[in-house]
Amino acid sequence: MARRIAVVNQKGGVGKTTTAVNVAVALARRGQRVLLIDMDPQGNAGHFSGLIRQMAEAGQYTSADLVMETRAFEPVRDVLVSGLDVVPSRLRLAREELPLLRDTVSGMRRLATAVRAVETAYDYVLADCAPTLGMLALNAMVACPEILIPVRLATASLPGLKDLHETVLALQHSEPQVRVLGLVGTYFRQRLLGPSETLSTIREHFGAQVFDTVIHHAQGVEDACGRGRPVCVDAPGSRAALEFEQLTEEVIRRG
Repeated sequence: MARRIAVVNQKGGVGKTTTAVNVAVALARRGQRVLLIDMDPQGNAGHFSGLIRQMAEAGQYTSADLVMETRAFEPVRDVLVSGLDVVPSRLRLAREELPLLRDTVSGMRRLATAVRAVETAYDYVLADCAPTLGMLALNAMVACPEILIPVRLATASLPGLKDLHETVLALQHSEPQVRVLGLVGTYFRQRLLGPSETLSTIREHFGAQVFDTVIHHAQGVEDACGRGRPVCVDAPGSRAALEFEQLTEEVIRRG
């Protein structure tokens, strides 16, 4: 059975997609078979993986097809590196949220059903989520119950983090397999007091759930994303790339 990880935070701009794509690439480079599912209707994981042309094609298989099981499974194969398959997203995914809400119990398990049918082909399945805790994010967490939470190291991140942790605890009543894999601090600026204080606060409250690795703020990460090449591919020797490699090692060890 594949390890299934959802990258979740309802706050935008925390580095969810950057984390999901770089960890997926790092896992595939270690010889793992990886499936990355974009559960954000904005389609950023596809863009950050260089799939802009494929996403523009009318017949491209997307996460909406996967969730609603409207077509045979057909991800984009060997994206960026050998062993990484990607199911990109489009705005159509947002329209599928309403049908899922009509039956909340079965609706939030649609992605889990689809993933079970294909996961034997993979060692890891990662789901990148939109900045919301709606039905699409719930689907991702039920299907991929190891929750990886990127946290932008700023004071404003703390209230939303508390809400997300409460959502995970509430979800565990019906889905006991759901657990927090870990929290990773992002956009760290060592010379500023605020990020260091936020990191200390998070470690105080969540203890061992916080990864040792911290992802520093780096313009190169954003530049690489803009080129559709995650920093692990675009600048593999950079500090940011090495930090994502270290994070990936921690993810592996926590399995």
